[in-house]
Amino acid sequence: MQQDLTAQKQANNTTQCQSLIIMGVAGSGKSTLALRLAEQLGWHYLEGDDFHSLEAKQMMASGTPITSEMRDQWVGRLCAALQECAAKQQPVVLSYSGLIRKHRERIRQAASNPQFIYLQGSAELLAERLAQRQNHFMPVSMLQSQLATMESVEQEADVLCLDISQSVNELMLQVTLKIEQRL
Repeated sequence: MQQDLTAQKQANNTTQCQSLIIMGVAGSGKSTLALRLAEQLGWHYLEGDDFHSLEAKQMMASGTPITSEMRDQWVGRLCAALQECAAKQQPVVLSYSGLIRKHRERIRQAASNPQFIYLQGSAELLAERLAQRQNHFMPVSMLQSQLATMESVEQEADVLCLDISQSVNELMLQVTLKIEQRL
């Protein structure tokens, strides 16, 4: 009987979500949702923007998209942070754009049992949110570039798509229900 319980617990640990990856273009609310989820769950929080180089932030602030090489280096830094959390068995919530499928695959490999949450909304709503945002390096002018770069999440079974027209509380409820399904 005890062996059965131990085996079941070990099996659950292989599917139990240990990493929430909150993704979407600028203005989708990924940082707000990720931080609130991390606080509610008591999980470590990683803000993807904190891993951009100063040069990358300056480029984006001036309305210039970052290069593929800069994006690759950024994703490498995110992966290293996720691997560190996994090594410590520390559940984590990461907010990052998730624009490129091959980068999502790298994140998927680095994270411990990840669940991706893709925050989607209309270009109009995203632009409205960006226009209201203060003290952030990403200008509204970069939105179209991000939307054009965003690669489809079809065929990615671990991605839950949510509509950003909902309140943060509604989004949090949907995410926590998804996590509970994986327990």
